[in-house]
Amino acid sequence: MPAPLKGYKTINHRDVQYRWIMQNLRGVNELRAEASAPVKGQVLIAELPRIVSYDMVTEVIDFANANGWKPNESGLPFRCKHQRKGFQMVELGHSGKTVEPAGDEAAG
Repeated sequence: MPAPLKGYKTINHRDVQYRWIMQNLRGVNELRAEASAPVKGQVLIAELPRIVSYDMVTEVIDFANANGWKPNESGLPFRCKHQRKGFQMVELGHSGKTVEPAGDEAAG
């Protein structure tokens, strides 16, 4: 059974059509995007700040495509998070909780 489309918006970005929806889950803004083609492809899930602009939708699609998101192939959701300097990938640990990759920042 396909995912319900109620509330989803469509966007054409770089000659590809996507559908996306913004949700507030657990007090966190979350954008979910997928290819509009009738494939059961990998879903993009991005955690966004409280104030969101429409440009962030295209920015996160570009970031995800540049970092291995495959909207036309099945797979686990591609997760990322908006930081001050842009988007950063977020990985799931063995417990299923999100684990942010180690950054370049020096401890101290």
